[in-house]
Amino acid sequence: MPSPQKQSRLYTIREHASAEIAMAKEEVEMALGHPIFVPGHTGWHKDIEDLLLKIAEYESIIEMVDKHFAD
Repeated sequence: MPSPQKQSRLYTIREHASAEIAMAKEEVEMALGHPIFVPGHTGWHKDIEDLLLKIAEYESIIEMVDKHFAD
């Protein structure tokens, strides 16, 4: 049986990653609906790509936690 402390820490990691994914998805939705152009800025498409990479990173974290540490 896994320790409560381990389960709590794994839960915290999953929840943090899920919250980051939700925030990034919301930011993508906002950027798609209302792109903001700022002089000297890389552009809305680069912002969206960065957010998608962030989503992929956090999804990977959740996958690794579930694959390697879930009991």
